[in-house]
Amino acid sequence: MVRLLKKYPTSALLLLLSGCFPADLPQIEAPPAVSRLHDLADASIGLSVNTTPVAGHRGYQYLTAIPVTRIYTPDLAQEVTDQLKVQGGLKGYRMVEPTTPSDQVAFNLEVTVQDLTVSGYCYLLVRRPHSDVVLNATLRSPDGALVRECTGVGDVTYTAKFAFSEQLNEARRSALTQAAVALVECLALPKPRQAR
Repeated sequence: MVRLLKKYPTSALLLLLSGCFPADLPQIEAPPAVSRLHDLADASIGLSVNTTPVAGHRGYQYLTAIPVTRIYTPDLAQEVTDQLKVQGGLKGYRMVEPTTPSDQVAFNLEVTVQDLTVSGYCYLLVRRPHSDVVLNATLRSPDGALVRECTGVGDVTYTAKFAFSEQLNEARRSALTQAAVALVECLALPKPRQAR
């Protein structure tokens, strides 16, 4: 390896960094449990997701400490909704459009994606996909009374051979899952039959 670096420094550097530099990440597919949990739920929550604070690019691909490529993600609101549908479903609630009449929902949940970063750190022999997410939420009763305000945080970094879309999306999916789990735990939703 040292000989290669000395004899062909540019080529060797490009080869070592070949596990980096995506630009647009593909959509994270909805977890397969979403529709089943939706059907099994005993009550509904009106869910709205606001992604305005994180409009634009989500992060960078770094060559050591130098940002070289911007990273963009597709429909973040849908991905957050999918994760919350799973976590809410595990508590017995289906997440529905906020346009549902108030007499048909147990609560209304307004979620704001306060922060989302997806980055890849590329070193000579190691790649470090990273993602962190902050979700802020306000839970209200059907008549609009404040029930609880919560924050859920997810932070994932791991070492990989590559930092392509697949690895960055895995970090992003894991961080979204962590944040959704933390948020729903903080909300302390009562059992659906008690919420009616």
